[in-house]
Amino acid sequence: MEDVKVQAEKMDGWSVENEVVIRKFKFVKYLDGISFAEKIGTYAESVQHHPFISIDYTTVTVSWTTHSKNALTEKDIAAAKACNNLYRLFN
Repeated sequence: MEDVKVQAEKMDGWSVENEVVIRKFKFVKYLDGISFAEKIGTYAESVQHHPFISIDYTTVTVSWTTHSKNALTEKDIAAAKACNNLYRLFN
């Protein structure tokens, strides 16, 4: 199986900094970003894995890491992919 960091670096729009995978999502409307963040929150609760989310007007920054492991894990990769899928709903 491919290394988790390598998988993360291959994902569309995501970058890896230390043990965190990060992406900035851009929206035309402020409320679309808010709605997107809410959908990520619902997903996070359903899998009991929670990101850092920052909203700066029409830019939503999402960061995933597994704090209990102090590392990137498959859970982070799955969560980032879920974010990409949710983002498609807005474009």
